[in-house]
Amino acid sequence: MRPPCHLAAAREASRPDSREHAVSPSRQGWPLQSYLELAALPSAVPCARLHARLVVAEWDLDALSETAELIASELTTNAITATRSIGSVYPVRLWVQSDYSRTLITVGDSSPDPPRRLGPAGDTEGGRGLLLVEALSSRWGWHAIHQRGTTKAVWAELRDGGASMSGTTQGSGRVAGEDPWPG
Repeated sequence: MRPPCHLAAAREASRPDSREHAVSPSRQGWPLQSYLELAALPSAVPCARLHARLVVAEWDLDALSETAELIASELTTNAITATRSIGSVYPVRLWVQSDYSRTLITVGDSSPDPPRRLGPAGDTEGGRGLLLVEALSSRWGWHAIHQRGTTKAVWAELRDGGASMSGTTQGSGRVAGEDPWPG
């Protein structure tokens, strides 16, 4: 049986401008890069997990593969939920990038709403993914972007040494310091 990754949306891949659109302006400073477009369906989450895990392992960053997989899963789940909540037909976009000392996992979606981090005492079933992302990454944040079908990107940075307290969040969920994903 074919895995659910066949649902990955590559609608824009055949368009002449798709290569530029897919890699975005984030190429600077990241010699290792991977990009995947996924349909905004729950079955896309395992595809994002597997993609992140295998790409990071292929780059010989095995120590980060489980963490990268988990962060990709949480960010993709949030992006799919946000995209579906506004009835968008645009895909969710996953970027995995590394310079060997840092690995950046970014997921873009079409919802204009910023990510919301819920406290652990909430009564809702979901919404705690960003707490997990914050705990596992050295820092995380989000920013608005203006690409066709993508209005925001949420990112998490992993360092070879693991998570640190240097990535304290402020206000709306943006992380203090320079955004590693220029756009």
